[in-house]
Amino acid sequence: MTMKNIQNKLEDINDRSRREEIVNYLRNNPGCSKEELVRGVQNIVSKKTVIKILKDLEQEEQIKIEKEKPNSRRYKLFLCSENILIVLDKQISDINEDFRKLLEKIELVMPELTLLPFTNKKNIDTNFRMILFYEQLPLFILKYLMQCLLLKSIIVWPKFIQKEQVRNKLNSLAFSEVSKIISDYSNYYNNKLTKNNIHQVNYKPNIPDELIKLENNILYFAFFLLICKKKGIAKEFENLIDKIWLINSDVQMYLHPEAIRYNFSYEYGKDDWRKYLKEYKQHIIRIDKLENDKKYKLSNFIGDLNIRDFF
Repeated sequence: MTMKNIQNKLEDINDRSRREEIVNYLRNNPGCSKEELVRGVQNIVSKKTVIKILKDLEQEEQIKIEKEKPNSRRYKLFLCSENILIVLDKQISDINEDFRKLLEKIELVMPELTLLPFTNKKNIDTNFRMILFYEQLPLFILKYLMQCLLLKSIIVWPKFIQKEQVRNKLNSLAFSEVSKIISDYSNYYNNKLTKNNIHQVNYKPNIPDELIKLENNILYFAFFLLICKKKGIAKEFENLIDKIWLINSDVQMYLHPEAIRYNFSYEYGKDDWRKYLKEYKQHIIRIDKLENDKKYKLSNFIGDLNIRDFF
């Protein structure tokens, strides 16, 4: 990559940051004037840049500009709350904030991570339970969110958004915000979790292996909720999952197809994850039986194949 390309990339990042500041100000100050906006972000964005970004936002129908009175020269600025870019920005920003709160709560309840020597099964099991919560809970949420956004980007948005430019903006917005969540988890993992092992026991969780496991089984929600209740941080966990369930409303059928397969009394996009979990538990014996039957048939099919048939 040339120096010019690097400079262009950095400029793009700066533009997104300035745009974000302006959108956040408008969200927190609906009906403000252009002059009030300029003053509100003057330490971050120049007046010239504010005017340029406002024009872009108006063309993209992300803001409304209304006159105070019919003959007035003063205008009020409002975000278009129904615009998908504005909606997605608010949803992911809220998730970002709640994810950070959850990490902070986990750090408060996380004792010094004293792992037992990995010399027998009992110690290994104890260590596993300890590590699972502190490491896997936030990582599971991060992976689940990324699955939601990938499905929206690949399957949902192209169906009803014809303009490629708008889809590109959605992708850029979604994954630039996710990058902040990834940074938060990275800081937590490297600065808090791994350094909390006061006895320096050989603790090497296999993060690469964990990242390629994209579990979305609803029972993980139940498992982590149970542990969070024991740790006294269920409120933070539920607040975060509520927001993620809202953002995944149009991809739930792909992430959790059991409602269709097993005729749950559940409506995608309307009912919450608690109801889905309740329905899943009521059908769990039947689900396990049918899923195990499918795995058995698949295993037999693979066992009957001759590897040479593929070459």
